[in-house]
Amino acid sequence: MARRIIPVLISVVLAAVGTGAVMLYLRSADDRALAGKRARTVLVADKHIPAGMSAKALRTKGYLRQVRMPVETLPEDALEQVSGNLDALVTTAPVQRGQLLLRAMLGTALTNGSGLAIPDGQLAITARVKSTVFGPASLRAGARVAIFYTYTPADERKRDVVSGAGLEKGRDINSVTRLLMTDVEVISVGPAPAQDGAVAAGATSGSAQDELSVTFGLNQVDAERLAHAVALGGELNVGVLGDSSNVKPDSGVDNRSLFGSPR
Repeated sequence: MARRIIPVLISVVLAAVGTGAVMLYLRSADDRALAGKRARTVLVADKHIPAGMSAKALRTKGYLRQVRMPVETLPEDALEQVSGNLDALVTTAPVQRGQLLLRAMLGTALTNGSGLAIPDGQLAITARVKSTVFGPASLRAGARVAIFYTYTPADERKRDVVSGAGLEKGRDINSVTRLLMTDVEVISVGPAPAQDGAVAAGATSGSAQDELSVTFGLNQVDAERLAHAVALGGELNVGVLGDSSNVKPDSGVDNRSLFGSPR
């Protein structure tokens, strides 16, 4: 019996030694990576954090862990700790495991029971967006998007001036689609109500089945621009941004340049 136990004990000891050696190697690798560099202790998500999670819960329920990272690789608003003065804030979008926790990820929860979280310093503004590409299941809170506006210019020579009618349609009417703003955070997505106020459903005439009601987080100036675009009429579309998306303002596309002809 003793002869059987001894090999088992030896294997357990060797496994423990091996694990310890690996941990020491990884720690020394981290130390080598930080050698000669200024480092800060910051917070990363230790597990998936859903949108709407309070800062207090992040601090007290084991959602975060500390890591050391070179200062030059860190955003300015990377958090070193979640202090008590942030307890009333919530995450404005889901945070994935291993993701760095930034101050901008925390916002004020609305008190009207909607469950929305507004990023600090921003306004929540809702607009009807065309949904020929995206639906509520694919365009989600936390996404960052570019907003495109389709309108009729007041004058062919002044494409920057929108007609008071917003978007006119007709055989000889020229319309323009161009970037309105980019890097905009989506706060919530839902079905757009029909024009009579009823929630759109089915392919009934006058329904908003091809539109979504999207709430964006914007600063005052951009909120004013979006509100004005909505008031004029026209159509809004959004494009979801990826990590390498390169979106810049330009003169847009009109009826004559849709297939690449000169603008």
